[in-house]
Amino acid sequence: MARPEPRSHAVPLALAGSAGMLMPLQALITSNAAGFLGGYFAAALISALTSLACLMVASIALPGARAGWRKFGSVWRERQIPRWFLLAGLVGAYYMVAQAMSVSNIGLALFAVAVVGARTLTSIVIDVIGFSPAGKQPVTRIRILGAALLVVGAVIASWGTGARSAESPLAWASLAVAMGAGLLVSFQQSMNGRAGQAYGSTTTATAINYLASTAGLLIAMAVLALLKIESFGFTSVPLWWMYLAGPLGILFVVTGVTLVPRLGALVLGIGLVTGQLAGSLAMDLILTPEKVGVNEIIGTLVTLLAVLVASWQPNGRPRWKTRKTP
Repeated sequence: MARPEPRSHAVPLALAGSAGMLMPLQALITSNAAGFLGGYFAAALISALTSLACLMVASIALPGARAGWRKFGSVWRERQIPRWFLLAGLVGAYYMVAQAMSVSNIGLALFAVAVVGARTLTSIVIDVIGFSPAGKQPVTRIRILGAALLVVGAVIASWGTGARSAESPLAWASLAVAMGAGLLVSFQQSMNGRAGQAYGSTTTATAINYLASTAGLLIAMAVLALLKIESFGFTSVPLWWMYLAGPLGILFVVTGVTLVPRLGALVLGIGLVTGQLAGSLAMDLILTPEKVGVNEIIGTLVTLLAVLVASWQPNGRPRWKTRKTP
């Protein structure tokens, strides 16, 4: 029997790109909430709390999530996953604080380049050591080329950070914090992926992740309050739009989980990253065009090219389409 024509994935790929654009919007909300609520940790906490509330509702409503919680005890008693996987939640807390701190100091575009670049480099390391649920993956010359392009793109994009430091003394620190978030988030996703396999529910794994994030943020805020660095809790009642940051992050995750069977992890990742980079640059150009330099535009485009190169298949063809079996 002859094979049918390949099935195009233009619509789900466009949806993946749209989902990627949710990340800079979430970062923008968290960043703007920081000054109003009393600090970076307070802004991260409102995002974590709203995410946790949504996930606990989902844990009650979804049969798969309820089954995942029933398996929670046996998973931990039998040590099916290491106990230190709870650190994934602390990585999530760090990422939210990085959003609140970095975007206001270096802009959405440079934040996205730093996170995506560091994240893609770390994903190559994870493939080498076999830390992800997919196990060990080969490192090809094309992926090494992609990694080199990532470094070039990040250097170009960050070239104007020195000029930004004149307006914000925390510019260089914010860039370092953003890169740290990118380096850690790949490990977080791998830990959550393996936890999700053990529980049999992505919702359960994500809810536990946000429980740890919320606990970590509350402890950090208590320490900062004792040191009189940042007040504990919120200095003002959160405005309605501040509660959107958490659901946007969940919608990003749900969209990825929904589309991965249609697109595969590779093409889904390309769509999400394209949306994140393009959306971040577009928002910067719309909201603060005077702060966007040519270097950031070029650096963002080079970073996007690097991600495409690093994701190229060993046979030399990206999986833009899938074929139905006869």
